[in-house]
Amino acid sequence: MPNHPPRILFLARRYPPTIGGIQTHCHALYTRLVNQAQVRLIALGRQSLLHLTWFLPYCFVTTFWAVLFRRVDAVYFADGVAASLAPLLRPLGPARFITTVYGLEMTYKNPLARALMHWGVRACDQVVVISEHSRRITAASGVSEDKLEIIYLGVEPLELSPDALETVRARFEEEHGMRFGQDRILLLFGRQVPRKGMVEFLQKGMPLLDADIRLLICGPPASETARLQALCQSGLKDRVVLLGSVPDDVLAMLRTSCDLFLMPNIHIPGDVEGFGQTQLECMYAGTPAVAFAVDALTESVREGGFLVDPEDYPAFVAQIHRFFALSPTERADLGRQCRTYVQREYAQEKIANQYMDLFTGRI
Repeated sequence: MPNHPPRILFLARRYPPTIGGIQTHCHALYTRLVNQAQVRLIALGRQSLLHLTWFLPYCFVTTFWAVLFRRVDAVYFADGVAASLAPLLRPLGPARFITTVYGLEMTYKNPLARALMHWGVRACDQVVVISEHSRRITAASGVSEDKLEIIYLGVEPLELSPDALETVRARFEEEHGMRFGQDRILLLFGRQVPRKGMVEFLQKGMPLLDADIRLLICGPPASETARLQALCQSGLKDRVVLLGSVPDDVLAMLRTSCDLFLMPNIHIPGDVEGFGQTQLECMYAGTPAVAFAVDALTESVREGGFLVDPEDYPAFVAQIHRFFALSPTERADLGRQCRTYVQREYAQEKIANQYMDLFTGRI
């Protein structure tokens, strides 16, 4: 055994300040690994794919010398894109190669990109998958079952102090003319892309909801934003508030203050929901989730939430109405169940320890 802490080279093309589940995972994992190992982070932290033209070559050169001269014990490719470098580096030395697969890497529509991801992931010693659903996708791409290890994403979102929460909540209520705890308010947060099912819910779900129930939609604008805006202007503007991206403190307040979180995802071939964190972040804050049983959502919403058959909008809305029919005590109990479940299963420290076992060969 080496007489020094494990030396890890951490390659992350998605990292803060950009926003997303992979970015959150990478930041949380890195900040905990540095307490247990010598970690060198190489992170991109920029959204445009154009930056890969220099970032991947930079990662390759850095990793080449580190592996060749035995300066690292493990290389962590934080997603399948970074792992595409692994086959070229594999012959250089004994460092362990670890990657995490979220699901989308294995299903890219572009055949060349998909082949590169498959090639790279297969060259790694261990492949972390973030759900049973991602495991099946990865195994189907030709990765040996012996290499696969399920480690869920950690969930510990920002929480505000009571005074800060009250300040942010009061400001939001004044701006948008609503009262949390009095009005019935639903939350839908995520990138405005087709698989999130936002447009379909406005078309097929909102007309079935009680007229006094309001919906807040926030998240980074994307391909569905224009359609969402058109729907809101055509008859839903008094019931749906399209917020776009919101500051972290406002999002933390909404997770705590809204009554229910919705995840009306739909199945899109080639664009899977590898796990989903937003529903667990809300559940961590004590806000239950109602979700369609699509992709890996069947695994993450196991307790403290409600799963509905895919695209059954009457049943989805009926579940929302049943929740509002619960007594205040029953709703409070459900909120505590949500929080307990997420804290037990998805603690960041637990996740980091599982990764350390991989980096050191204990798994």
